[in-house]
Amino acid sequence: MTLENRLDTGRAEDWLLDLAQRHRLSPTQRQIVQRMLGMFPDVAFLSTIEIAERAGVSQPTVTRLATALGFAGYPEFRAAMRQVVLSRDGDVPDRHSAVDLEVANLAAVRRVLDGDLMTSAVRLLAATSPLGVIGLRASAALAGYFGYFARRVLPGVQVETDAACLDDTLLELRHRGASAVLVFAMPRYPAATVEALRLARQLGLATVCVTDSPLAPFAAEVDVLLVAPVGTGLVFDSHAAVVVLAISLLDAIAGTDPERTQRRLEAHETLVDRWAY
Repeated sequence: MTLENRLDTGRAEDWLLDLAQRHRLSPTQRQIVQRMLGMFPDVAFLSTIEIAERAGVSQPTVTRLATALGFAGYPEFRAAMRQVVLSRDGDVPDRHSAVDLEVANLAAVRRVLDGDLMTSAVRLLAATSPLGVIGLRASAALAGYFGYFARRVLPGVQVETDAACLDDTLLELRHRGASAVLVFAMPRYPAATVEALRLARQLGLATVCVTDSPLAPFAAEVDVLLVAPVGTGLVFDSHAAVVVLAISLLDAIAGTDPERTQRRLEAHETLVDRWAY
């Protein structure tokens, strides 16, 4: 199959994600859907046994997922997936470049920015001092990016990217009076990140998590989940939409206290000549 005739996997992934969001699924079923999203277009032509092996679950669990999504059984579910994968829409190009995918991802972020979850996240993070920002592995750069600019407008910003120090950092944040923490959790999700979310809750810290999918396996353990899809058209994931969400979140937090923001920015400007070339 040539690139020009490549199957439209992006639209199929959107279809499955939308379908999953409209039904009540168990954590295991959400995990299967999450795995299937990365298996298009092949997943539309696999048997229940093959999907079960790739997802690490039993064959009956895959069959129950099809029923939970509103189908009479797995054959009907697979037929629907094939139809979406093989169909052609004149308004959808056959070949999506990495830029095309990011444009779609940014459209998804726009909906998040205008939603209630964004409002809740801003309220929680604007009210906490100090503000802890956590990101491990692929998410470490996102945490560092957010923290670098957050220090310009917010007091007491603490960034943690070392898994070995997470427990101490969360405990210290709580002792210093923090009430919430911001966590970046991009795939592949580090186990230490999930454990940090759980510990934060045990310590009484509200958790705001930025991740790539509402079906993330830890979604139920987060107070506010902000979703920014990642670009998957290149060798490595692109976090362009995540960066836009992150800086928009910081902008909204800064806007809750404009006088403080202006005061801190002006103070920072007096130091620019010391480091700007």
